[in-house]
Amino acid sequence: MFASLIVIHVIISCGLMLVVLMQSSKGEGLAGAFGGGCLSGAVFGGRGAATFLSKATTVLAILFMVSCI
Repeated sequence: MFASLIVIHVIISCGLMLVVLMQSSKGEGLAGAFGGGCLSGAVFGGRGAATFLSKATTVLAILFMVSCI
């Protein structure tokens, strides 16, 4: 039981790190390293990437806090 909770917590943590790194900032973040804005624009649409990634960050942050408790 305890081991499964630790595994879930680690998966949530890794997902949260990836989503935060994928968000574009002034320097385009990790999203810019994999093909510039073209990749994120093609997959998510013009403004859709920021909206999807910000919602994913919020959900993963809430799951992270709940799993910490």
